[in-house]
Amino acid sequence: MQYKQHIGILFLSFSSNNTHFLLTDHLGQIKAWTTAGRLKTKGIKKNLAISPFEIIYFLKKKTKELGYSSLHVKIKGWSKKKKNIFKILKQSKLRFISVMDITSCPYNGCKIPRKRKL
Repeated sequence: MQYKQHIGILFLSFSSNNTHFLLTDHLGQIKAWTTAGRLKTKGIKKNLAISPFEIIYFLKKKTKELGYSSLHVKIKGWSKKKKNIFKILKQSKLRFISVMDITSCPYNGCKIPRKRKL
């Protein structure tokens, strides 16, 4: 008897206004998704600690429904919330195999804005 392990991929995408959570299978097909704004929180409340705990509860429920034993995590975006949400993820009972930061970064930095011509 061979043990079949179900592994999912969790994508965390941080934008300036919202946080997206996307749960896929190993083939990349979307199984579940949620955002901080979907929980009816608006404005500054999306950044508070309440919404990540609700999202973690949602992810625990979906991973149990889909039968995922462990997850790969891919993080994308620049945000102050990134560190806090990842701490909350580590405290949860979800099992992680790997964590990757796939944020693109220009090798030569940002362009200097042109001087205004009058």
